[in-house]
Formats: sequence, C-alpha cells, structure tokens
Amino acid sequence: MPSVSKFIVDGYVCHRLTDKSAGRNLRYSIKLDKYTARQWVAAHNAIMQALTPEQRKSITGGQIRELATEWLESSKKVKLAAMESGLDVKLNAPIEKSIEQVFTEYIYDFSRAGINTQSTIAKVAKQTEHLLEFFAHKRISLYSQIRREHIAAYPAWRECRRFDRRKGKASAETINNELMRLGAMIRHGVKHYGWQERYLLDGIKVRKTKENTKTIRPFEIGEIKTIMGWLRNYSERINGWHLHDMVLLALCAGLEAKALTLLRREWFKMDLGILRVYDKMVSGVLDAKTQNRARDIPLTPTLRKLFERGYIFKRDLRTYNAGNKTAFAAWSEKTLRKAEQETGIKDINLHRFRHTCATARLSAGWQLVRVSRMLGHSNVNTTASHYAEYDLSASPAGFEGMLRVYADFVRWLDEGYFL
Repeated sequence: MPSVSKFIVDGYVCHRLTDKSAGRNLRYSIKLDKYTARQWVAAHNAIMQALTPEQRKSITGGQIRELATEWLESSKKVKLAAMESGLDVKLNAPIEKSIEQVFTEYIYDFSRAGINTQSTIAKVAKQTEHLLEFFAHKRISLYSQIRREHIAAYPAWRECRRFDRRKGKASAETINNELMRLGAMIRHGVKHYGWQERYLLDGIKVRKTKENTKTIRPFEIGEIKTIMGWLRNYSERINGWHLHDMVLLALCAGLEAKALTLLRREWFKMDLGILRVYDKMVSGVLDAKTQNRARDIPLTPTLRKLFERGYIFKRDLRTYNAGNKTAFAAWSEKTLRKAEQETGIKDINLHRFRHTCATARLSAGWQLVRVSRMLGHSNVNTTASHYAEYDLSASPAGFEGMLRVYADFVRWLDEGYFL
C-alpha cells in the first residue's frame, strides 16, 4: 500500500509518497496544503488502477504526481470516464517538474549525511527561499518559462530586499552567491530532470556600489593587543583558554571561521613543519566561491605552542548551536560581544582577525602571492582586489618606518607571543 512520510530539510517540512506495491519503488514529493495525505493516496491508487500494465512499468513518479494532481482537481464525472477508458499517458514526453519541486529535491540531495555541514545546508535553504520568492514575484513556476531578462532583473530586485532585518542593501557578494546557487540548481535539473542547458546566467553581472561592497576592516595593532589582553584575563577567570587560542590561531594563520570549526589535530604535520588546512579535503566545499581552501602553512613557534597547549582542540563540536553561522562563530559570538562592551572596541568578529592577519603581513613586506596562498584564495587577483592598499612590499623609503612597525608586530605574533 502507498504511504506518505514526512522529512525535514533544515526547517523545511516536506512529504513524500512511496509505493512499492507495483514491483517498483515509486516515490515523489507532494504538498499537503489543498489536499490531505489520505486524498493523495486515494488519487495515486486511482491513477495506478486506470493505467495499463505496460504503463505502470514505465511511468515515472513525476508523471504520477501530475496525473494525481489533475485527478484531485477533476469532477467525479471526469474521474469515472477516465476509469472506464483508461488514461492517455505520453511516456516518451515526461511532464516537466516545477522549479519548486526541483529545488526541493536539490536541497534533499544537498543535505545527505556526511557531505555538507548544517550551517552550509541552512545557508543553501535560505538562498533557495529567496530565489523561489523572486520567481513567485515574476509568476514563474516552470524552468521553461525563465528568460535571461528575468535573471538579469534579479540583482536589482534582491539588492533592495534584506531578509536579515538589518539596514542597508543586500551585498553584491550575497547576490552573486545566490546566482551561483541558482546555476548549481539548474545544473541539477539538467542532469536529473531533463532540463535543457540554456546558459541563462551568462553575462549576468552584479553592480558593485559603495553601499554593497564588503570592506576590509582590520584591527589596529593597539586594538589587537587590547583584545588579546582582555581574552587572557577572561580565560584566566573562567579557566578556559579555547577562545583565546583560537583567536590567536586566526591571527597567525589567517584561518576562516569554517576552518576553525573543522580544525583537527591531524592538520598539524609536526614532522613536516606545516599546518595543512582542510587535510584530506574534509571541508565539504562543493561549489563555493573559494576552491583552494586546502593549503599548507609553515608552523611558527606560536603555532607549535598552540598545538602543544591543546586548548584549540578542547571544545566538543556537538555542543555548538550554529544556526546560520559556522559552529565556532556561533559559540564565540556571546563572548566577543562581552569583549566589545569591556574594551570599547566595536565590531569584534572572527573574520576581522583573518583580515588583520593578511593586512599585517602585507604591511610588513610579505609578498602578495605568499599571503594569497596563506589565505587559500583561488586566485592572487582576489587577494589583490581586497588588500592592494596594504601591499607595501615595493614601498618607497617613506614607508620604511611602517614596514618596521608591522614587521615587529608580525614577529611578536609568530615568535614572541608566549615568551
């Protein structure tokens, strides 16, 4: 007998009808809004009875769903006529799945255990929600209805809509990431649901403005010393050094929040003298903007001391409540807000420590290529576009004083912090 099961994909409640009675494992997603599960099962059974044995062998779950939908919406007289004469099913011309159905299946596939983290799945679900809202606004339900001019209108539509209750416009990076997600979903539809590749996103550009361009805001040297001093005192009071050591790790190695969350002992290759970020490609990054996150960083005395202390491995990842953030960022947020209040330094967040790591080294005269590899950027041009004003490696003599100040600061971080 057919059955309806419920599953949750990161907050989305979905339902699937499964039928193994015909010698096949037929299953398809359904929406329990206008009709109940019992009505869907009754419609499914009626369709299967009205089909010929040959049709039952070849029909797809998507075709049954479309026929069942028509069945539910038809009058009793039409249903009786269909039962008497059978159903005309064009098996060689499959019924097109709606955009929402394909997107739902994409999220289900994306959420398979062990492939992506919960924070990444949550982000994808939000991106999908925004894309579906846009298509609903344009009254588009099928992929065949999408035109390139529709996609071209998305950046302007999305820029004026923030869904996080913060002021201002949506950033260009956010919009680009959502368009990249749409491209991934279209490829999913092409591969699995018979969509035709139509290159709808080719040439679509997001306008960069002063309002929606992410700025680089590293901490000043004095601010870093104040923050680290506060973290030392706080760690002594609570007898817990995890956050202090993780922030220092971000300052010395430029690790992003995702890398800090997934950090493992195995990443420290003490015999080789390197920190191998994302060892064995454990990051689960499938189609993110940065594909070169796996990288080797030479072990400095400070990094070796952090490994020996072991506090960076103390937190149990199962205790994190990440929400839309990475696990470590979510856990550290409350303490960093307390640091803001007691130090008077505004906007203390993990990514600013990564920016500080990069800008301090560029200001100390490190080559741009070296910093780019340390950060794991896929292209040195990405590093240049973000940090060009801090690249002082070819500075005139007037910058020598600044070079010495930052060289001393980097040396203090990498070699003298624990002395």
